[in-house]
Amino acid sequence: MSLDLDTAFQELQRILKRHPVLVVGTGASCALDPRFGMEALAKELPERIHLEAGREAQQWNGVLEELKAHRTLEEALDAVTEKGLVNRIVAATGAFVAKVDGEWAWRVATGTTAPLNGLLRKLVHGLPPTNPLQHVVTPNYDMLVEHTCGALGVPYTDGFTGGSTCRRDWVAAGNSMLIRTHEPRGKTWADVTRYRPHVRLHKVHGSINWLQDEHEDRLLRCDRSTDVDAPVGWRRAMITPGRSKLAEAGVKRDWFTEADNAIGAAHAFLIVGYGFNDDHIQKRMRTKLADQGCPGIVVTRDWTERIKDWIRQSSDLWAVCRNPSGDNTGSIIAGPANVDAPLECYDRNIWDIASFSDAVM
Repeated sequence: MSLDLDTAFQELQRILKRHPVLVVGTGASCALDPRFGMEALAKELPERIHLEAGREAQQWNGVLEELKAHRTLEEALDAVTEKGLVNRIVAATGAFVAKVDGEWAWRVATGTTAPLNGLLRKLVHGLPPTNPLQHVVTPNYDMLVEHTCGALGVPYTDGFTGGSTCRRDWVAAGNSMLIRTHEPRGKTWADVTRYRPHVRLHKVHGSINWLQDEHEDRLLRCDRSTDVDAPVGWRRAMITPGRSKLAEAGVKRDWFTEADNAIGAAHAFLIVGYGFNDDHIQKRMRTKLADQGCPGIVVTRDWTERIKDWIRQSSDLWAVCRNPSGDNTGSIIAGPANVDAPLECYDRNIWDIASFSDAVM
């Protein structure tokens, strides 16, 4: 297939018409503020965590040495196994992300700053009436998706239901999205119950507004607690990077169940700002893309060997990234047939989320 820009756009639009599951990675939040990224967190944690003695201190000193040796935060935290240290890291991470999120929440929720607005609006408006659910899967702790839904007036559920403090119940949360309509049926009219268009948000690593008790028996959501420390006997419910992430992912598999179901039922994927660093999340995605031929689009800044490998292993996966050659201006579009010689789009930053939604969707 000869790939020019028009043909590439047609291929991308073909996939978008399949109502893809949206996967939102850290890159989407970093487009708003780079402090949402791992590099900023790697600088922040040593400022917030200070230990002088004991096994926790030994492990933390090992983390600091790894960071000084220019290892990534994910790699540096592999050595952390002490539960107390994991809890300290969760608390420090949550406090930092909540601080940054709080600085942007009002501007995003009111539409003043809107990195995801165009993308999410077009996805939701394009939902079929018979199944108007837009699944969004994200490992991010911040509330960018929630704030964006608020700006757009799009209802969403993250599986919690209740009052000011919510409990996890996906069935009840889903039922809250049902509406009754009066629709024509031939020469008569009938009352029909169906879902209103909405977002189903799967936060597989937890969130800054999730709380878990010290016995890990109860999981609550409390939006009032995002910018304060967790109450005594509770901690933020978040899975942090490193080896402990894999262990916690196994224990907290119920956090992933609905996301797994959404991924397993997907007809396509739109993967935004995601670096493919979470095997426990993407294992089923790989099955869909590589083994079952499910189509997908990756929209992210950096054109990496990992993305190339995913395209090579998949029959219908495409990527839109920043042009890595020269002065990094413009974009590239790569698919199964041209992964080693991507189409170059000079002076068009289609890899930017807002630009992608304007140009392609």
